Amino acid sequence: MKKTIRHQAVEILTRVSKSGAFAADLLDSRLEKQSLSQTADGRLLTHLVYGVLRMRGRLDWILTRLYHGNYSKMEENIKNILRTGLYQLQFSDRLPAFAVVDEAVKIARLFHPQAGGLVNAVLRSYLRSPDSWSFPDRDRNPAQFIAAFHSHPLWLVEEWLNLFGREETQALCAADNEMPPLTVRVNLLKSGRRELMEKLIQAGFQVEETPISPDGIRVSFSPSPIQKTAFFAEGLLRLQDEASQLIAYLVNPKKGQKILDVCAGSGGKATHLAALMKNEGRIVALDRNPEKIEQLRNNASKMGIGIVEAARSDGEIPLSSEYHNQFDAVFVDAPCSGTGTLRRNPEIKWRLHAGDIERYAGAQKSILRNAAAAVSRNGSLVYVTCSLLSRENDEVVRQFLTDCPHYCLCPPNSHVVQNLMDPHGILRTYPHRTSMDGFFGAVFRRRI
Repeated sequence: MKKTIRHQAVEILTRVSKSGAFAADLLDSRLEKQSLSQTADGRLLTHLVYGVLRMRGRLDWILTRLYHGNYSKMEENIKNILRTGLYQLQFSDRLPAFAVVDEAVKIARLFHPQAGGLVNAVLRSYLRSPDSWSFPDRDRNPAQFIAAFHSHPLWLVEEWLNLFGREETQALCAADNEMPPLTVRVNLLKSGRRELMEKLIQAGFQVEETPISPDGIRVSFSPSPIQKTAFFAEGLLRLQDEASQLIAYLVNPKKGQKILDVCAGSGGKATHLAALMKNEGRIVALDRNPEKIEQLRNNASKMGIGIVEAARSDGEIPLSSEYHNQFDAVFVDAPCSGTGTLRRNPEIKWRLHAGDIERYAGAQKSILRNAAAAVSRNGSLVYVTCSLLSRENDEVVRQFLTDCPHYCLCPPNSHVVQNLMDPHGILRTYPHRTSMDGFFGAVFRRRI
C-alpha cells in the first residue's frame, strides 16, 4: 500500500531523531525518488517535516500534559505521529480536524495495533479544549515561557537571555521558527548579478537583489528546484545564505594572494574567495572529511575555478611545516554548534546539548592556534562561526589573543560589511535583525 504524505513525514522525522540525519537531505532524497518536487504533495511533506521540527518544543509541552503517562519514554515514532497530528490541528487548516485524527490513528496502527487508541485519545482530548493550553508565565518565568511557546531548548534560551535580554531573545527565537529566504550567490567568474537575474526572470523565477551582499540573489518563487536548472549545473550560481556570502568580504582577498582555508567543507566560501580574486593567485582548501574534499573539487571545476588546491587535513592537528608562514590570509570557518542557522536546520535545537558547547570551543581554540602558524608577517587570520553563543565566539577570541600576543584584533577593510560590525570591529549577523543566518567573524593581524 502506498504510504500517505503524513506517514512519510512521520518516517522522516523519526529518522532525523534516531540517526542524526538532517531533514534537508532526507527530504531531497524522498522528493527526488517520488518526483514530488514542486508538487502539492511535495510542498505538504516539506511543510510538515520542517513545521514539526521547528515547533517540536511547543508540541511536546502540550502533549506531555495530554498524555497520562511518561511521555519521555514513549516510542519516537508514536511521538512523531502525535506531533504531526497536533501540528496540523494547531497550525494548518488543510484537513478537517476529524480527518487529521483519523489518519493519525491509521498510521499509528501500522506501527503498533494498540497505538491507534492512544493516538485517538490524545488528539481528541486536545480537540475538546484546543484554546485552553497555558504556558509558563511570561513575566515570572521568561526562560520557561520562551522555551515552551517559541520551541527552543531551555538551556539555550537561558544562555541567550544572559547575552541579549528578554525582548531580543524572544525575537530571535520567533525568527528561528520562520522559513528562511532562498538565497543564491552568483559566480562572478561566469556571470554578473544583473545578467543572471535577467536569465532567471526569463525562466520564470521571481528574484531580487540581496540588500547587503553584492553577489546575492533572493528567490521568492521557483517554477522548478533551482538545483535542477542549467544555471546550477553550469556553475553560474551556488546556494548560499547572504550572511555566509559576506564572509569572503571579511577576508577581503586580492588577486595574486596566497590564502589558506583551514575548514573548507564543500567549498562555499573558498569558491567565493576565488571568484573575488578573479581566479588569480592560490587557495589551499583543507578539510578532514574526504567526501567534502571531493565535493569541493567538483564544485570548483563546475564553477570554472583553477586556483583552489584541495587536500585532506584535520585542523585540530598542527599544520604541516610546509604551510608555516606562507599565506597572506588564513581563514578558519570553525566547526560549531550552528545556533545561528536554526531556521534552516531546526533539528539542531533538539540534538545539541549544553555540554557540547565546551567541546566545540575547545576544538575551535585548537584549530585557531594551529591556523595562526600559517600566516605570513603582516598577514591576516579570519575566525568565523555560525554560532550565536559567546563561548564559541568572544571567549575563543579572548583566549587566542592571550595565547598569541603577536596578533591583534583589527577591523576588516571591506566596505561591504561595515554596517554589520560591532564597536570592536567584529562582524555579527542575526536572523531577527537582518533576515540572515547568525554569523560571527573576527579578523586578526599578525604583527611580527
